[in-house]
Amino acid sequence: MEKHQKLLNRKIVTDILPAKKFYRAEKYHQQYLAKGGRFGFKQSAEKGCNDPIRCYG
Repeated sequence: MEKHQKLLNRKIVTDILPAKKFYRAEKYHQQYLAKGGRFGFKQSAEKGCNDPIRCYG
């Protein structure tokens, strides 16, 4: 975190803690955007998506 702190001009205040327990989502939730996402349009960087919020894979 110190490495990233040097790149910013503000202090990082978010605590980074180890995960306690991970629950994997149901199979139908995996690759949500590639399967059509919220609006039914398949989206990923490989498919030409240029919206950084939606380009998960």
